[in-house]
Amino acid sequence: MDLKPDILSSLSYGMYAIGVKDDKKVSACIVNTVIQVSNEPNIVTVSMNHNNYSHDCIEKNGLFTVSVLSENTSGTVIGALGFSSGRDADKLKNVRYRVLSEGVPIIEENICCWFLCRVTGHIETPTHTLYLAQVIAGSDKWSGKPM
Repeated sequence: MDLKPDILSSLSYGMYAIGVKDDKKVSACIVNTVIQVSNEPNIVTVSMNHNNYSHDCIEKNGLFTVSVLSENTSGTVIGALGFSSGRDADKLKNVRYRVLSEGVPIIEENICCWFLCRVTGHIETPTHTLYLAQVIAGSDKWSGKPM
C-alpha cells in the first residue's frame, strides 16, 4: 500500500515558543511539536531540528521552557522567533519576555501558559532530536485558546 504524504496533514499541531540559553544570552524559537508523554511524572517530548541554535543550547544546558502560544499571539512575535537564527540575531529584541531564575526565558506576549523542562533523554532521527523532558515548574494559571 502506498502512503500519500498529504495524509499526515490531518494531524493537529500547536504553536510553541521554546526558550533556551547559552553562556552569553537567551533565545527562543518556534516549534509545532510538543507532546505530553506521561502524567506521573509529567514528561513531554519536543522535536527540534539539528540545525537550530536552540538545539545546540538544549544540548549544552539540558533546560528549556515551553510557552504555549495563544490564538492572539501576533504574527510579529512568531516572525521574530521563527524566521531567523539565534546564532546571528537577538530574536527576543522586540518580544516581551522574562528570564526565570534558571536562566531560560519565557515569552509574555499572549501566551496561554508556560512550563520549565529538564531533559531526561533523547531520540535521534536523521534531521531532528526528540527531547524527553520532565516538567519541573510552570505558570500558575491558564488563559486563552492555544494556537
